Amino acid sequence: MIVKTYNIQLVMTEETMEHWLHLLNVSREAFNTCVKHLDEVKPQLSMSGVHNACYSYIRELYPSLPSQSVIRIQRLAAAALKSIKSNKCKNADLPVKHSLSMTLDKRLYSNLTVNGISLTGKTERKREHCGFVLYNKVEEMFNKYNPLDPTIFYRNGKMFLSVPFEIPTLPCNDDMPIGVDMGVKRLFVTSDGTYFSDKDYLKQRRKLRYLKQCLQSKGTQSAKKHLRCARRKETNLSKDMVERAVNVLLKNTNASILVLEDLSKIKQKTSKTTEGYTRKRHNNMLSQVPFYHFKERLSHKAQLVGKRVETVSPAFTSQTDSRSNKRDGNRVGCRYYCIDGIVFDADWNAAINIARRANHPISSVLPIDGGLTPLIGRVQSITQSSNNC
Repeated sequence: MIVKTYNIQLVMTEETMEHWLHLLNVSREAFNTCVKHLDEVKPQLSMSGVHNACYSYIRELYPSLPSQSVIRIQRLAAAALKSIKSNKCKNADLPVKHSLSMTLDKRLYSNLTVNGISLTGKTERKREHCGFVLYNKVEEMFNKYNPLDPTIFYRNGKMFLSVPFEIPTLPCNDDMPIGVDMGVKRLFVTSDGTYFSDKDYLKQRRKLRYLKQCLQSKGTQSAKKHLRCARRKETNLSKDMVERAVNVLLKNTNASILVLEDLSKIKQKTSKTTEGYTRKRHNNMLSQVPFYHFKERLSHKAQLVGKRVETVSPAFTSQTDSRSNKRDGNRVGCRYYCIDGIVFDADWNAAINIARRANHPISSVLPIDGGLTPLIGRVQSITQSSNNC
């Protein structure tokens, strides 16, 4: 099962809005108080230890807070402190909650349907119906899947409901793998002889990075403000490109197993030379490519269409001949020169080696240089037709 979440604006009366805004403010204060109290008392961070140390203390300070909300708050506070402890963060600041949000349970809501939700109000033992500002996708999700416990939050003067849905995954056939080689200029090249490269995205990214360099050199308050805006634009640009690339890959391959390289700590592994870690330009280029985000989104969406993602070691995949499985050729740029004089596309050749490392039967053609098929021309139609992914 996969959980997919959608945010829906709530339509409620002013009275109910004031009630929930007060409740969210109290919930935020209670969380910050609970964290400080746990840091002072230092109980064992187990369910019973945290409950004995915090429940009565928080209930006395915030009597208007529902009991189930207090239990959720103390669990979230304990989880935040556990994360700091497990990550071995020395001299770390205590976690502080800034947002106004609260996860609901059946004691606080009922009748969650496409027509709205019933929430508790100022009047005890009485719930008020709140409507939704709906759009087509949310209506479709309510008609197809079952909603889970939602989260209510306040933003920009409006109250929203974050509703998660349980989406069943399709079974994977495990019949055929495809290798996917990640790169800088070409985001990916598959062992089927296709590749994805978005020149417009690369052009916009170069402009944003140049703008960031200019703003960083100024160092004024205004420049820092515009720098934060440029960083957000670059992040959103990369997210949009990754979503389109994932949709293109899933739409244009019949293979049920997608094999990727394990590129964790890739900068540390590939930047070392005989003089030490001196390949700064190499690291800067790799940091611009959203490898992790691509793998995360591909792993998530692949389950919805009956596919799955595997990872293999990236060692020497670009330096090995895909026919003989020997490192007897020479890679120069985007080409791989075999020992018998044949010229391969280096990324295509690497993608075939990646697919074979997954230990599944594979059929492929020779990765002759110049024989790749681009997928960028079909991005728009594929994105529109793969909204269900």
